[in-house]
Amino acid sequence: MLHLCKAATFLGLKSHHCHNKSEKLGVEGLFNEHLAAYGKSYGTKEEYNFRMEIFAQKHQEIAEINAQEGNTFTVGHNMFSTWTHDEYKQLLGFKAPSADQINENVVELDTTNLADSVDWRTKGAVNPVKNQAQCGSCWAFSATAAIEGHQFIRTGKLLSLAEQEFVDCDTASYGCNGGW
Repeated sequence: MLHLCKAATFLGLKSHHCHNKSEKLGVEGLFNEHLAAYGKSYGTKEEYNFRMEIFAQKHQEIAEINAQEGNTFTVGHNMFSTWTHDEYKQLLGFKAPSADQINENVVELDTTNLADSVDWRTKGAVNPVKNQAQCGSCWAFSATAAIEGHQFIRTGKLLSLAEQEFVDCDTASYGCNGGW
């Protein structure tokens, strides 16, 4: 049933049964399902309780966001739902460049004749979300996505490029440790 609820949420459907599941299982039941789904376990009762508290806080935040009128999206739990903010921040690994590494010749683009919005996902120019795992190479993922989208706009063909190629070739911006 959990997979059915997740699928319904992904499709933007509000399921009465899925809402009731949260009430029936309670936070600890949902937390245990989360542990099973992501293959997590904790060695002590203290760690278990600590992680369950984080999960409960995020569960409340998710419920509040999904209850907001007018949202065109829903949010849900993922592999980071038991992580602290600092643990998650460490994954990002950003290291700011020094002043002499910043290009001061920034050129602003003309924005006077732009559409109010464009959803490139519906046009087929966006690949599914990728997972950088423990490598702090978000810069490579955003660069790759930009190139993939640009290629689609120019040719109509969506490629899936390898972020690892950027990380392997990078010698100046910390590779897996943040980049810029």
